[in-house]
Amino acid sequence: MNRSRFLLLFALILALRIAIAAQFRGNFDTQSFLIVVQAVESGQNVYAATDRYNYSPLWAFIVTGAWKIAAPSAGSFVLLLGLLQIAADAASTALLVGIARGRLALGAEGARRCGLLFFSNPVSVLISCAHGQFDGLSILFLLAAIFLASQTASRARKASIAGMLALSLLVKHVTLFHPLLFSRRRERGGLPDALVVVPYLVFAASFLPYLSAAGPILRNVVLYPGRLSSGSLQKAGGLQAFLEFGAFVPLGFSVAMLLAVAWVLHQIRHLELARSCLVLFLALMTFSPSYAVQYLVWPLALGALFPSAAYGLFTLAGALYHSSAPESLGIPWPVRATSLGTWLAAAFWFVTEMVRARRRGLSTLDLVSAA
Repeated sequence: MNRSRFLLLFALILALRIAIAAQFRGNFDTQSFLIVVQAVESGQNVYAATDRYNYSPLWAFIVTGAWKIAAPSAGSFVLLLGLLQIAADAASTALLVGIARGRLALGAEGARRCGLLFFSNPVSVLISCAHGQFDGLSILFLLAAIFLASQTASRARKASIAGMLALSLLVKHVTLFHPLLFSRRRERGGLPDALVVVPYLVFAASFLPYLSAAGPILRNVVLYPGRLSSGSLQKAGGLQAFLEFGAFVPLGFSVAMLLAVAWVLHQIRHLELARSCLVLFLALMTFSPSYAVQYLVWPLALGALFPSAAYGLFTLAGALYHSSAPESLGIPWPVRATSLGTWLAAAFWFVTEMVRARRRGLSTLDLVSAA
């Protein structure tokens, strides 16, 4: 794909994304953001004012800034947040092209295809433009860290990597375990331990001014994935369709997720950084105690660097499920995927990646033995 064709297709997809975002009128989450704006503007502790805020304080200030620009129009506020997410996805596309060329040594045409594969992915389009979710903004900073890690490892660049990882957690801590993958213990030229802990220290420090609401912070931020809210916004994770822990459901599945993450981190220690970040996202989707539709966007950007049949199946299941949902486009497809179907597609993708990781690990051991 030459540069002119790439730019043309990118512009067409961008126009489509903006058109979809312009039709979005808001949902439960955007209503929650307006509650947060009111709390911030009135000087309240946002965690004490509402139980509908589940992130670090940074996002509260971002949505408040957006409201100051859009006020008094709630519609303009929703659109502005959508445009922010589209801009984040556009920047992620550029970073994916850079990662594909610099880190994966793909040619210019192959790298552009990876970028467009993500930017045109229907699940990414729907989550960002027709659901008002901002997970992609957190993933943008993770991609920036991976891109920086592909360059010469100077002291300043390592500090920048830690900074990007900290921003990723501050926006939305869906990348909570990913800084561990950047450690020099597993990544040649990676971060020393002192810098690996920086994102966690920054994330924890951001809550210090709000510690008068320590209880709500614990419930609504730290324990949120295991709480399971009522209604269709957050459901039980797909694993719970097959297993039970009796009276200790939240604790049991939370422990299972932590054990699974620890096992996966050990198993993928030899994988290339971008691929290991993808596998970790898939593990989190598979073993998370909860399930929400925005989780579908987590592996898409990195998955575009390693396209496979499993990636295609996951995209198909996610697109059918989300596009048919009443809170999204509400398209009456003759066949639609359920939330369990999307979870199964993610679990299948995770298994295929783990099998591939196992084979690569054995090949590495053979090479070491031969040497």
